[in-house]
Amino acid sequence: MKAKGRNNGEKDWSQEVSKQIGVYKTQNALLELNNCMRPASPLVPWHIHAEGREDEEGYSLIRVVMVDYSDRENTKSVYANLSPELVKYLYTQIAWGLSNFSYSQQKIFHEEGAGPKDGIVTWFSINRSVRDAQGNERRMPWTVRIQNGYGRIAHNKNGGQFCEKGSYQVEKDVCISLRDEDIFALFARAEAVIRAFEQDSPFRKRNAGNFQKLYKMLEKLILEKSAEMPMDRAA
Repeated sequence: MKAKGRNNGEKDWSQEVSKQIGVYKTQNALLELNNCMRPASPLVPWHIHAEGREDEEGYSLIRVVMVDYSDRENTKSVYANLSPELVKYLYTQIAWGLSNFSYSQQKIFHEEGAGPKDGIVTWFSINRSVRDAQGNERRMPWTVRIQNGYGRIAHNKNGGQFCEKGSYQVEKDVCISLRDEDIFALFARAEAVIRAFEQDSPFRKRNAGNFQKLYKMLEKLILEKSAEMPMDRAA
């Protein structure tokens, strides 16, 4: 949506750089993949993707957003964060043309301002099934579903956290069905973006290092030339 203008202080959204990789829409819902990847710390450059270290800006991820607008007065929006490696794995399964496939993941995060055990839960699932419950062949065999809700945070022996059993409460739930060609197009784009990011990352860091070296050489040369100038000219 385009804002009215700059003079009144409103943002012109038409000039904002989009993070969208690709989107699939129906009359009632949409499925969108967004690029939220970040480079790894300079201390671990060959990790390529940020993994939440203290000297990194969060995690490198692909954000999946789904919106159900079947009820115009009660639109539901949900999201789930997937690692770039997981997106590449899902793309591979899609490209193989498997008859049946199923994957799901659940994550829980601490919500700022909440109690120490309260967390936001995101649940993501993707499935391919050739036939429905009645045995009929499905025209859209792929199903993607995301739930967002709340739960209590529990910890395992290794320090990892998970949603305590029986505490998960669903707040929003969005599901969408896709044809083979639709989901392939969506994840093929994402895989291409990830591949480009991973190939560019080492060169980007190398170029930044070369620039720093060049800057130091120029700085040294300028200081040496300044020191050689007569005092009256230097003044």
